[in-house]
Amino acid sequence: MLSRKLTFTEKPPETLISKCQIPIIDLAHIGTDTCPMKSVVRRVGAQLHKALSEKGLALLVNHGISDDKLKAGYGCLDDFCALPDDTQSRFLRRPSTNHGYIKPGMERFDGKTMELRHSFNITTLKDSELPEKDVIPEFTQKVSTLSEDFTNLSSLLLKSLAVALELPPTYFLEKHSHMMDGRNENQTTLRLLYYPPIPPQDEPIIPNANGSLCPPEACSGDYYRCGAHCDYGTFTLLAQDCEGGLEVKLPCSDIWQRVGHLPGALLVNTGELLANWTQDRYPALLHRVVIPEQSYARAKGRHSIAFFCHPDDSVKLEPLPMPPVSHPPTCEMAGRKGLQNRVVSAYHHIQKRFRETYA
Repeated sequence: MLSRKLTFTEKPPETLISKCQIPIIDLAHIGTDTCPMKSVVRRVGAQLHKALSEKGLALLVNHGISDDKLKAGYGCLDDFCALPDDTQSRFLRRPSTNHGYIKPGMERFDGKTMELRHSFNITTLKDSELPEKDVIPEFTQKVSTLSEDFTNLSSLLLKSLAVALELPPTYFLEKHSHMMDGRNENQTTLRLLYYPPIPPQDEPIIPNANGSLCPPEACSGDYYRCGAHCDYGTFTLLAQDCEGGLEVKLPCSDIWQRVGHLPGALLVNTGELLANWTQDRYPALLHRVVIPEQSYARAKGRHSIAFFCHPDDSVKLEPLPMPPVSHPPTCEMAGRKGLQNRVVSAYHHIQKRFRETYA
């Protein structure tokens, strides 16, 4: 199939953002402040409740995490990807902690689709688990700053959601008390992501499961930058550059729709565990990152940073006592269906999902 060139007469593809179909929540008076005003928490909670109930996602603006910090995080992974293979191999992901570097081809979120992506999962900020200063200067400092900001913002959103659901303000906070504290009692993860350019050939070279490259004639099947999946935890905060590619299926829809990009905004979307807690009042959305159609876009890399907010490992995932919603669960994944039939711990659920992803 020939690549299609973009001309000045072509319009950019429509997105949910360009069609104003994603709610925008202004956090100008909340940000990463640890003691926000109660009135602000109530307002944000009400807006977040409406957005997640109706759409499963929202855009956060004026959130207090600067673009410079996010770009510094992108640069950390770029620097890591430029290291020799033997240096990278020292930091490969450890199944026991989910911490470390993941080569292209090591993950298949839908269990079958090739994925073209570099990522570095950060679940601890211990110096011994991160690239040394003589390998990548300021790596630890930059990711530590991002981790603190995302953790503080997540804590505020957890408090806002509890207030919106008429629960005690600390209800969710108490169940997420060990986020990024280094005690290995919580699976919250800061993930740096880089999607490399796609070669211009009709059938690009794609990686084997071990990360090595295979010639086009040896590779078959579909491939994505990230396969279709629902996030596993409470919610996800996503920063992404302008290259796009993220698609979602909105509640009660079977159509993939492009999300688009709003400069400076963070995307928040519901994970499986929050969907289970709220009996699907906040639906978890299937999403993926596709290969761009345009040749100019395929020739560019894509950066993003995801913060996966998870409850503490020991938390039991019992649904809250509230009327179930009329629409069916949006997420179609087998693991999500299993949650509805039994009470498990947060650790049990996430380990099951990891086994499926890295099988």
